[in-house]
Amino acid sequence: MTLTRTILFSLIILLAPISPGQAGWFWDDDTLVTIDGQKYTTEDFRTWWENWREKDQPLPETPDPFIDWTLLYREAERMKLYEDPTYRKKVLTFLKARTLMMLKAEEVDRKIDISDEAMWQRYQEQYAPMYQLNILFFHTREAAEKTVERFGDRRADDEQFSTLQIGKDGLVSLQTRWYRPVGVNPEWLDIIRGLKPGDFTEPIPWQKGFVVLRLQNIQEGDREDFATVRKSIRDALWKEQETVRTRELLEKLREKYKVVVDEKRLAALDIEAPDDSFGDEPVITTDRGSVTEKQFMAQVRRLQRFRQQNGFNQDSDYDFKKQVLSGIIDQTLTTWEGLARGYEKKAPLKGVYTFYCQHRLIRNLEERLFIPEAQVTDEEIEKYYREHIDEFTQPEIIRMAIVEGTRESLDALWTEVAMGGNFMDVARERLGHPVPVREIPYNHLEAEVKAVVDKLTNGEISPVFTVKEHVTMLQLVERKPAKAMELDRVRKHIHDKLYQEKVKAAREAFLARLRAQSTIEINDKVWQKLRDEMEPTDEK
Repeated sequence: MTLTRTILFSLIILLAPISPGQAGWFWDDDTLVTIDGQKYTTEDFRTWWENWREKDQPLPETPDPFIDWTLLYREAERMKLYEDPTYRKKVLTFLKARTLMMLKAEEVDRKIDISDEAMWQRYQEQYAPMYQLNILFFHTREAAEKTVERFGDRRADDEQFSTLQIGKDGLVSLQTRWYRPVGVNPEWLDIIRGLKPGDFTEPIPWQKGFVVLRLQNIQEGDREDFATVRKSIRDALWKEQETVRTRELLEKLREKYKVVVDEKRLAALDIEAPDDSFGDEPVITTDRGSVTEKQFMAQVRRLQRFRQQNGFNQDSDYDFKKQVLSGIIDQTLTTWEGLARGYEKKAPLKGVYTFYCQHRLIRNLEERLFIPEAQVTDEEIEKYYREHIDEFTQPEIIRMAIVEGTRESLDALWTEVAMGGNFMDVARERLGHPVPVREIPYNHLEAEVKAVVDKLTNGEISPVFTVKEHVTMLQLVERKPAKAMELDRVRKHIHDKLYQEKVKAAREAFLARLRAQSTIEINDKVWQKLRDEMEPTDEK
């Protein structure tokens, strides 16, 4: 009988209608917020927070900021602001940049393989051994040969070498440095490799003069030294492979998009000719379209202006045209390929791209609805300035010389000054150092100091007094009155402040209307669980 009742009770529970609020008792629900029936999950919140938050910003106490943001982009969608050409252009620019990065990561970076063996081989080829070289500089070959001939067999041990003096026998300068093969002048390297420690080279022409090299020491490479340059070697190998993989990708894309260059037309284009002399004949053709003479020359002109503005040397006309041609093709093909792969439809770009589109819609909404209401007039600026003049008033400044000591020493100082002594001179003599004159805002002074200062005129000496258990004495050097800054100095500050306040007020009023028109449900249990999960990570 007991078993039967248990089964019947279980059936009643299972068959009974369950309200939405009770559903969480029986299965996990990651719905955080529901707005007008549309569910937004904890994952939606995480994506929003990762992209929206500022550095070191704490997790909000409630989901309200997420709700407000969601209400705004929903309204922007309702207004079809995504059809705005400016919005579409900015989104496309963002997408092009991000997909290009994804394409590079997939087709270039992931295919780079740098092994320990390759790095060690490069180390042995270009980083070891290390040569300690003495570099002797002369103005003439004759002076260089005369100096070297002083040593028999064109070599000298360290003791003999130390007898050389700069300024004697035409020796202009002498430097001693350690070099790796990769850092040596390529013209010198083969010569150096044929030397033994102590050997001199023949005079070598260099920078309007001549150098003589002497190998002072040589240090063979080892694993310990390798560790010190490992990162540099890896970076160099990475760049080399990056160049190779990029070239392979571009060649593959040229074939995929059927790129053809009219070399004869390219060679015939005179970049000095007037712009109206170029036609609509194609210089570059692809399976998606072509680049005409006019379009090509527009890019040539743009790069010419850039080079002129930045002082770059001009290449030959043909090389310059080839540079522009490669830039157009490479940029166009990688953009097409990046967009064609649909990176924005999958992680890790999907969440970032979705957020950007929604946030850009909100920015467009703000520009249309809030900014027109946030215009600040000169009258408003002037009124704020008058009503908040204290914000723009530099405080009264007290310039004073202040000393501390014992009651006996300061009483003696006061007596000597009262008898005609100069405060600064007497204080310096007694203290053993000059007394600095300090500038302190009046409102920063301790109450006891203010009381003393208020009784003095410029140049007067105070009696000895105590402040915070310090026996003190001061001379009031100057009392600079408070001074308000001119309106023109603070006009922009006031404008920006009022502008931000108006934008904020318009935004809050608009959100209040949206909230009043919407049905918003927050799953508090899910929110608390989400906060518990995110807060430790957030604090880190």
